[in-house]
Amino acid sequence: MKSEYNVQLVNKRVLGDTCAVLTFSCPEIAAEGRPGQFINLSCSKFLKRPFGIMCTDKVSGTFSIGVRKVGKGTEQILTANEGDQFTVLGPLGNGFDFDGVGKLILVGGGTGIFPIFFAAEYASELGIPVTVVNGYRSKADAFLYEDFSKITENFMVTTDSGDLGIKGNVMACLSELDKAITDGATCFVVGPGIMMQKVSEWAMANGLSCYVSLEQRMACGIGACLVCVCKIKAEQEGKEFVHKRCCKDGPVFRAEEVIW
Repeated sequence: MKSEYNVQLVNKRVLGDTCAVLTFSCPEIAAEGRPGQFINLSCSKFLKRPFGIMCTDKVSGTFSIGVRKVGKGTEQILTANEGDQFTVLGPLGNGFDFDGVGKLILVGGGTGIFPIFFAAEYASELGIPVTVVNGYRSKADAFLYEDFSKITENFMVTTDSGDLGIKGNVMACLSELDKAITDGATCFVVGPGIMMQKVSEWAMANGLSCYVSLEQRMACGIGACLVCVCKIKAEQEGKEFVHKRCCKDGPVFRAEEVIW
């Protein structure tokens, strides 16, 4: 179920010069939000901005998102103060399916680490063994490092600079994972397109089920405007591909379906 709500910013956790975790009071989204879903948040610009849900707290009736400055809209959102009012549409989209999952490998990069955090927390509550591999630019960019460390002992990071964890991208870590971790695991991936493509190829080469959350430009968030369409394989329908709406049909898709 999705609806538009008036919400209040109740906590702002600054992570760096261009990033913060914002927590809003909204019992409805706190109760209904699932990992992989997103919300559309108002700003001073015409269109709301989409953000993956980072976590929910049913007791306090709050949900959180991670915001990184990428344009005028996100810049304005990041200047907000606790007590400021917003309108939010959500929860939106189809999230990750945990049914039948025995163990998980979660891979995050960029702002994808925020929805990956929700998946890690949710899986831990379900008793599903979790391995998390996050890719960062550098140690200074390693947001939520301590938070992930509290959820699972199997938390590994890579950095482009090499000043934290393994030097390189997430593939440098995934290629070295022990079979005890990979055998029979399911992969959830959120991050830059090229990262998700490479992780998907690695997962399929190792016989692992893999699901990706596609990040496309979104306008309406409810499947009406068709701005966020992506190409999905459709051999069973006698076609090379069909266009799917990331916001409505996704954002989570099976990796083998996606035409990169």
